[in-house]
Amino acid sequence: MTYAELVLDLALAFHHAVRDDQDQVAATITRLRENTRGGDFTCYGDIVAFMAGLPIEEASPTCWIDGVQHTRRRWRGLVTGRRDTLRTSS
Repeated sequence: MTYAELVLDLALAFHHAVRDDQDQVAATITRLRENTRGGDFTCYGDIVAFMAGLPIEEASPTCWIDGVQHTRRRWRGLVTGRRDTLRTSS
């Protein structure tokens, strides 16, 4: 799996989280976990869970600079902010 493919999966997960498509979010988390297992970018599965407001079932070994809860709120805030923008522009 290339870096570009991982980043595209992350962007797609953002889209699914904004649409609140939990099945697609779960599928993306599974795919990211499989494709980053034991390597770089293991935090991507965590980030997708943060965006979707889901618990982390299999946390990566990532050490978040601002802590897990602050990082979770920031990623989730991006999703809820985008939802709000889409609602007001419709």
